[in-house]
Amino acid sequence: MAFSNIVEICVAIDIAILGIAYPIIIDKISGIGEKFSSNYLSNIFNSEFPQRPIKYKWRKYSGEISIFKLILYCTIISFLLLIFDAEPWFGWDNGFINNSANLIVLLITIVLTVCFFQWLDIVVKYNGKATSLLQYLTTRYHASEATQDDYNLKTINEFAIYAINQQDEHLQETLLEFYYLAFSNIRQKHDRTKPLVYPYDLYEIVYRLCYKLVDTDNKNLLALEHRAVSATWLLGEDFEEIEISEETYEWLWRIMYAISDKEKFIRMYWSTAHQYTDMQMPYIMAEHNDKFEIINQVAIDKRQREKKRYFEFHFALGGLLLYREQYSTLKYIFTYTQSQPPRYALLPESMTQIFAWFESFSNEFKSRREPLDRRYSFPELDNLGTRRQVNFWMCSYMTLLFVRLYSLNQHYTYQNFTAQPNLPDSIAELRDWLQAVPFFESCLKRILENEKLLKILGFEKVVEEHQADFSKYIEDLKARLIEKSGTQKLNAALSAEKLQKFKDSSIAIIKEAFSKYESIKNLGEYTEQENDLKLTVTGQTILTGKNSFIEDTGVHHLNFDTILAESIASHSIRKYIPNSFLVAKSRRYLLNQENINDGIQKLIGNKKDVVIVAVNLSYDTKATLEKYKSQIIEIKGSEYRIQDCLFVLKKSDLPFIIHRELDAKVVADEKFELIDNNLKLYSAILDLSLAENTSIREKYTKEDLEDELKVQTTLAFLTLIVYKNKREIVQLNIASQYKEQGIQNKIEEIEPLS
Repeated sequence: MAFSNIVEICVAIDIAILGIAYPIIIDKISGIGEKFSSNYLSNIFNSEFPQRPIKYKWRKYSGEISIFKLILYCTIISFLLLIFDAEPWFGWDNGFINNSANLIVLLITIVLTVCFFQWLDIVVKYNGKATSLLQYLTTRYHASEATQDDYNLKTINEFAIYAINQQDEHLQETLLEFYYLAFSNIRQKHDRTKPLVYPYDLYEIVYRLCYKLVDTDNKNLLALEHRAVSATWLLGEDFEEIEISEETYEWLWRIMYAISDKEKFIRMYWSTAHQYTDMQMPYIMAEHNDKFEIINQVAIDKRQREKKRYFEFHFALGGLLLYREQYSTLKYIFTYTQSQPPRYALLPESMTQIFAWFESFSNEFKSRREPLDRRYSFPELDNLGTRRQVNFWMCSYMTLLFVRLYSLNQHYTYQNFTAQPNLPDSIAELRDWLQAVPFFESCLKRILENEKLLKILGFEKVVEEHQADFSKYIEDLKARLIEKSGTQKLNAALSAEKLQKFKDSSIAIIKEAFSKYESIKNLGEYTEQENDLKLTVTGQTILTGKNSFIEDTGVHHLNFDTILAESIASHSIRKYIPNSFLVAKSRRYLLNQENINDGIQKLIGNKKDVVIVAVNLSYDTKATLEKYKSQIIEIKGSEYRIQDCLFVLKKSDLPFIIHRELDAKVVADEKFELIDNNLKLYSAILDLSLAENTSIREKYTKEDLEDELKVQTTLAFLTLIVYKNKREIVQLNIASQYKEQGIQNKIEEIEPLS
């Protein structure tokens, strides 16, 4: 059997591909993503066949090579079979064996040619029309079921920004369909018993679109604009009653922050939010059994908590609009309704709601997860000197709503918008309301002096007719509060029993918090060096109601003795000790669940004196790191943003935790009492209404003290977390679909510990 011209034909084809076409296409590949300003499109291209890489490892060497490039190498190697003339093995003698070299070259050339055309197709696709490429990416995303290491979503998000920048209306329909399905699929698969948290990239694209649209003259992509700024995607279009997560509220506030100066955008959002209240957060009616007992109380309480959080958010938005002087926008939301007679779902309809929310916003120490100024940051109001103004503007908005109630028309006989509020029953709440009244008067005065605001809202006539009614209303409220609360009980002396309980509980909590970090403490003898890294953990001082520390107030304070110590333990000790490793690290790598073990192995090799400090490990990561269980020191931190964070270091580089004495003058001036010698822990509980504490009381403003029935509560200590100047601490983070952390490192980039 004769095989003619195989070598000539195949070599010519191979040379054409390798010498001419390959360099031209490589030049095209290097520009993938530039047209769309995409950082991730090239990552997706590199995952396509035959561009997909194959990882290899030989002894100490490892790397990766694309499938196409591997076929090219095999083609070149196959030419060697034509150079060397070898006799057939085992005496085989037939046409196939005698021409085996030619046939191998032919076969590999066929494979190369087929792969080349496949490669050419994807190069053309990734350099082609934006509409076709976007359609392909969305199909690819849904087919992949959005795995966490998939760059498809990130790239589609970049196309959305590209569409806004270029005003490319041809991309709008595909983007709308994609995001609708992306959000809808997540909502359908979500466990209804938990708040819904979307992937980080979906949150980010909604925010980025809003931020971009604020400064863009958008005329062509109005549907995309509406879906983004109205929060339709985040709140859902399916009318499912799914609880909004704190992460979603956080991103929604960032969006409100970005669009607050655009009345058109706030109108779009308010319409969606108003509808959400009725359709996705309806009141749950009580259901009773045969004994007239409520059988769905848990569901009712849960819905009440959801609505309270939702209303708080929108009252904060009102405060932001008032602060930004968006008066015409306020007029719109004050009059927006979707029913007749009008019903204002996001605005209070009684004075009870007004004063309850005002007290909540004005009371800086009200029990909540985080301060209002951190939960709802306002532009230019984020430094220490101005942070409390956030509370002020939210309170001012509530007083504006107070004036608004006088402007409403009564449509039903049972409606009485300006009736005195229902007062709380507990003495503590009555006291809080009474203390809030002077601040309410101050805020109301400023609202009434704002002529521009009243004119735009159309409240000028209302104020003129009811100016005297406002003052009488507040005086009547004061009298009712004083009569019900019996404030004379608050003049009693501090209880010695409660003071001792506070000390005992504080010692136990602070000691227990520090004990959690004994495992990371350097047990060697510390010799102080000038260039060592020294971080501090300190105590805290707060003002609390005096009734917490006196007897016979009619109020049982469950946590008066623990609230300060628990706050210090959570927000100082359990936050700053784990976070100190972030400051002390010498270098950082980002890996994933698949290669984290390889990364650790390359770092530590055969070293025996190495430990791995792991902060807030998830269950999956614990299972992944099972082989290093004996070397892992697991600690918990209160910072929820730090998850699955590893620090690899020698035992000798662990931090020293040193409790220092406080300055004697400070102890004397602040009237501190040493309550634990080992921790060097001091406490002080000072009644600021007493004359002997006048110098300390003068440090506070009148607004701080209000009715002066306050106690300054202090737990003081000074703990140093010291790291040696010459240290080697390597931080390893694990990539997650819920958090953007940058580009992942390759194993080859990791440098072993010295």
